[in-house]
Amino acid sequence: MSLHHPSVIRVGSRKSQLALLQTNFVINLLQLCHPQCKFEIVKISTTGDKVLDKELSKIGDKNLFTKELEFALLNGTVDFVVHSLKDVPTTVPEGLVLGCICSRAPPFDVVLMSPSNRGRKLSELPPNSVVGTSALRRIAVLKRRFPHLNFLSVRGNLSTRLQKLDAPGSEEVCGSITNPKYDALILAEAGVLRVGWKSRIDERLNWERYAVGQGALACECRLGDSRIQPLLSSIHCESAALACIAERAFMNRLEGGCTTPIAVRTELSPGGVAGVKGVGIGRARFLCLDAAVLSLDGTKCVEGKLATSLPFSMPSDCAKSRKVDVRPLVDSCPTLDDDVSEMEEFCAEDEDAVFLGVQVSPICPTGRLRMARARRLGESLAERLYASGAAEILAEIRASATPVQLNLKFGGTNVCPFQFDHRHHSWKDEGDNTTDCLAPSS
Repeated sequence: MSLHHPSVIRVGSRKSQLALLQTNFVINLLQLCHPQCKFEIVKISTTGDKVLDKELSKIGDKNLFTKELEFALLNGTVDFVVHSLKDVPTTVPEGLVLGCICSRAPPFDVVLMSPSNRGRKLSELPPNSVVGTSALRRIAVLKRRFPHLNFLSVRGNLSTRLQKLDAPGSEEVCGSITNPKYDALILAEAGVLRVGWKSRIDERLNWERYAVGQGALACECRLGDSRIQPLLSSIHCESAALACIAERAFMNRLEGGCTTPIAVRTELSPGGVAGVKGVGIGRARFLCLDAAVLSLDGTKCVEGKLATSLPFSMPSDCAKSRKVDVRPLVDSCPTLDDDVSEMEEFCAEDEDAVFLGVQVSPICPTGRLRMARARRLGESLAERLYASGAAEILAEIRASATPVQLNLKFGGTNVCPFQFDHRHHSWKDEGDNTTDCLAPSS
């Protein structure tokens, strides 16, 4: 562990332009709430940043953009790290938690056209036009709607992808095209806006479902860190967290990841809004989750919706307050039973409860109850879709999966000879069969 002044908070971040912009955004929020704090960014390369010649779905690792950051947390190199929540697996290593989820940026996907196609929509592209994306979910969803288009993987940071889109032509080596000419790119709107490319957006796909956690930033820290957890809680957005917990619970129950085309869409009523400092204010009364599981080619799709009310008081206080008449966001949308389950009540009373990696401290019991309800919403919808045909789709996808084995060497703060065991929620040495969690260095 490198020594640093105790008053300086060290923040881990990936090295990409977008990651650094996001990390600085979080630091600015924290400085508005805590002007006395000083921060230092520690740049860390991750597996996902280094392996650019393989499709994400074929690498076979759920921690592509988080593993090295989490290792730096566990060994005390940094005090917290900033993630794009969609990159964070639904289980985090033992000893770590997501201390906050920040106010969510637009979660939708957008289309950026090549110079010769500016102003067009996907539906207006000629047959066999090449559309670049790195997500199986996007390919599966868009193939259903635009069967006349060809979807190809495109890797690299945002600037690299834009350069590939604007390149004049393709290159052919030994009969195969190594740099295909892309007619359009599909990217997350949040990232495009954060790097200042709003003028390049030709179409906003606000009719489609999006990736779990897309548009949200999360800060991961050590569990029980009495200095950092309260700091992060000051920029926590409850509305964003409730939506993302429901989405993550849905994916977790289905054991989904980057190899599984899972798409979601959440709505809150009346949705919490962003305050002056970017922190969510207002308390939502109703949460609706709309989700789908698709086959890799998009020909099969199991979809459904489920909604729930969000409690405003603990069961013991129900006699003191009458129920608010809340109407669902979606007509004829099935809803969960309003009664508080034993598990929800138990989690509400448990100050150590963690919800799909999220643990905000301090927080009141009612806040934990609402997170428990969001988790139940996601799990319940997952079980319904699993029984309605999603099980068969998932079995086919897993049977066809052929992950690529990686042998990477990292140096400096990137030394990470460990892999995360999702069954035991802990890190283990790649040459060992034990699952002992790494303890932070003293």
